[in-house]
Amino acid sequence: MLIALEAVERTGSVCAWNGTERAFERCAGHAEAHLVPLIDRFMRTHGPVFALAVASGPGSFTGLRVAAMAARTIAWTDALPVHPVDSLAACAVQQGDGLWLVVMPLKRDTTFHGLFRITAGVLETLSPTCACRDDAMPELPDATGAVVVGPALTGKPGLVDRWFPRLATGDPAGPDARGVAKLAGQVPAVNWDQVLPQYHQEPAPVLQRAAARQALLA
Repeated sequence: MLIALEAVERTGSVCAWNGTERAFERCAGHAEAHLVPLIDRFMRTHGPVFALAVASGPGSFTGLRVAAMAARTIAWTDALPVHPVDSLAACAVQQGDGLWLVVMPLKRDTTFHGLFRITAGVLETLSPTCACRDDAMPELPDATGAVVVGPALTGKPGLVDRWFPRLATGDPAGPDARGVAKLAGQVPAVNWDQVLPQYHQEPAPVLQRAAARQALLA
């Protein structure tokens, strides 16, 4: 059995997967208090476990750290391989076959985006996940026919309308452990010490210092 976990939006979820979904449950509260007990219950109930999968990012700073540390610790303790899965790619896979432009908000001034094609369940990354300031325009290959999905649809609807005025919109839900589990088999497994949060941009203090330096030079 593979156990997939994520804490992309600070809460989190866990899925037991053996080629198909066996069980899925969301955390009752914040991941730092509820994710590890939920993983433990799933492992005891749905074992034996042969691998883990985790949404490595982007996402909540705290949530990603909690999920990565949980995956690292369990993988080290039980000598399990881990499949680190991109959060936006997992969101696209959850949608099924099609061309998906996934958008996820990051704080108030930045939004992640990525363009993915899913064919017979297989992921093709046309534009990898990256962060773009809301006052800029994202650089993308031709996205004609894509459907915009992801939590920025509800979190920043005006931004999505400005960025992609000609594209249809779809499901505003973010990724969960089911998408992570579905994509795990297409992502190479790594050892526990290679599981790290992928923030896809510099930490906030680094960006703030850079902005302050730029303001002094202006």
